[in-house]
Amino acid sequence: MHQLEALYESTPKAVGFIERKIDIPSHTLNLYGPPRCGKTWVVLDYAATIPKKKRLYIDFSDLRIDKTTLAKSLQGFIDRHGIETVILDSYDKSVPIPNCRQTVIVTQAPFTENPFMPLLELAPLDFEEYLAFEKRHTHPEHSFSLYLRTGSLPSMAGTHESLLTRRLHSLVRSIFPAKSDRAIFRQMARHLGKPLTPHQLYTALKKRTKISKDRLYATLEDLKERRMVAWVEKFGQPRAAKRLLIYDFAMPASMFFEKSLMGQLYSIAAWRFVGAQREIFYHDALDLYDPAQHHGYIISPFSNAESAAAKIADRIEALDSLKVKRLTILTVSNAFEFDFDALHIQAIPFYEWLVEDAIQ
Repeated sequence: MHQLEALYESTPKAVGFIERKIDIPSHTLNLYGPPRCGKTWVVLDYAATIPKKKRLYIDFSDLRIDKTTLAKSLQGFIDRHGIETVILDSYDKSVPIPNCRQTVIVTQAPFTENPFMPLLELAPLDFEEYLAFEKRHTHPEHSFSLYLRTGSLPSMAGTHESLLTRRLHSLVRSIFPAKSDRAIFRQMARHLGKPLTPHQLYTALKKRTKISKDRLYATLEDLKERRMVAWVEKFGQPRAAKRLLIYDFAMPASMFFEKSLMGQLYSIAAWRFVGAQREIFYHDALDLYDPAQHHGYIISPFSNAESAAAKIADRIEALDSLKVKRLTILTVSNAFEFDFDALHIQAIPFYEWLVEDAIQ
């Protein structure tokens, strides 16, 4: 009982918490999302709104906790103290979910054992959230450059350039503690934003490390469930190689001396659709294609009107066959627009497009 008394008396505080784009409702739910995206800080901020005697916060990653004892005594402790809200952080199923007015379960993958439990996803920082975390208040173009370098994880915002690579590598080691998992991550990092099949990944890994196909495929499925990777399908060709997205775009870039600006930009753009649960594809003529809106996207960091017109002229037949009505060119800083036959083209800087209220 001693451990529960200690936990009951001292809920950690979310010191310096910066609001995110989600709110914890007052009913039972599962808050889920990938590692280091800020789930703990969100639930601790919520816990602070509940009277101390009515709440209990338990972090299952706390090495002091005896889970066998906890499983036997938790429900009785809740009942005796009239606790109304229990927060189970890093929940690992070793303890039965208690019965109380509200239970908040915090996990990386969605908790699917109770199909009636509402789900709430917390994604890493989008650019708009990053602006609140990054406190230098520079021009949005410069802030976007910092976002590219530091990535989408809250703990990295504001990191000084001299510490950046070391801190990113520390995150990689923490998130992927097994050497074999780091090898998989490093190989995936080479293909950020590029078409890749699991078999191609296996073939490349097999040249460098001992790994079974079953082990790799299980790891990929686990990463997908934990919202750490996603895949963009080729339009009209579901069996073709899918383009790989990794939930943080700075960690992959830190793994090599050569930077992959296009891979980072593609990942940022595509995750915006994935996070909004909008169906998105790629095509030989388009980096992203939203068929519901007949809207195509081309990522061209340094494009101007002349180079854009030449690029579109080479692709106009494919764009016509896709019935593209609008084409957006995502650049680093340039903005322009023009018409090409019946097609309207607009170029917009990433930092402006990412803070639009909705994807058009």
